[in-house]
Amino acid sequence: MKVFLDTNVWLSAAIFPGLCESLVMACAERDWLFTSPLVQQEAHQVLARKFPLQTDASALFDISWSEAQCITDVPDPVDDNDARLVAAAVAAGAELFVTGDKRVLEWAASGTMRIVSPRQAWIILFEPQLNH
Repeated sequence: MKVFLDTNVWLSAAIFPGLCESLVMACAERDWLFTSPLVQQEAHQVLARKFPLQTDASALFDISWSEAQCITDVPDPVDDNDARLVAAAVAAGAELFVTGDKRVLEWAASGTMRIVSPRQAWIILFEPQLNH
């Protein structure tokens, strides 16, 4: 399984305990995580701007982010990082693009890749295992 997490999911995992943190850890244990340099760049910008007092958040993000397989960024469209991340995930063959961004969640699936919320991703990836 290839799972590409949007920047907002990574940030939620680094800052707030809960579903996103569990999703990152469970996917990392299975080597399912994919990311790109743009995710790291965006995360550091948001952390510096919105969470300047949480100095450990950047380090925690970097540790968990380094567990993912890093893929090449897609350069276009230059004015829409969300579209760039989705395109990079498609190019890498990701099966799930996980985001909390309502705008991106409204986009249609790209080929065989589904765009889902963290809750939907958890259900898809781990709920079937609970029945065994």
